[in-house]
Amino acid sequence: MAGGKRSRRRVPDKRRLIARDPRGFFSMKETCEITSLSRSTIDRLVEDEMFPKKVPLTNDPHGRMGFRVSEVLNWLANRG
Repeated sequence: MAGGKRSRRRVPDKRRLIARDPRGFFSMKETCEITSLSRSTIDRLVEDEMFPKKVPLTNDPHGRMGFRVSEVLNWLANRG
């Protein structure tokens, strides 16, 4: 790659994500990082009721959605 920029993908620090306040929320991006699942896989698992449901983070029905930290961590601990 002569003269081109190389993109450097940021490696997630899972310890930082896991240490988050359990009353808080993970974004979809953070949920993908901590579970090592893709967005489409998470969406499919939510639809099949095999993953915690998305929670609206704003009053806007089309606004940001997130996942409760405690529910995601419980899901990670209990998956076999």
